[in-house]
Amino acid sequence: MNLDVNVAAFKAARLFSPFKVNEIQPTAKDVDDLMAFPFLVDEIDHLKAELPAYLALAADVNADVNILEWWKNHSSPGSDSCLPHWSSAVQKVLLVQPSSATAERVFSMLNQSFGEQQQNALEDLVETTIMLQCNKR
Repeated sequence: MNLDVNVAAFKAARLFSPFKVNEIQPTAKDVDDLMAFPFLVDEIDHLKAELPAYLALAADVNADVNILEWWKNHSSPGSDSCLPHWSSAVQKVLLVQPSSATAERVFSMLNQSFGEQQQNALEDLVETTIMLQCNKR
């Protein structure tokens, strides 16, 4: 169970929201975070090349934008506002199904390790106990 990889993937997925991109103004280094999705590793250089155009197109996007509609409008080949590599990548990322299984396993371990009387245990003790249980598997 590698929670850091899952968190990195969800954090990187924010780059597919034109509103968030406008808000955080990512750099080429931020695009590297998309390597959390193994199927995008070969596309990173193309995504970096299209990043300035993406930032320009996302500049006037507000929070009410329909993200799916926005990407549909910016995936048409031959259009001045086309982002072919970003459009392809967003289609792949949208197919990723999040799962609560990892979080459920952690809560199950917590319930097994700490009873009612240990609810106020120090955070370091709880974290260390969970890490030890995870690494034994």
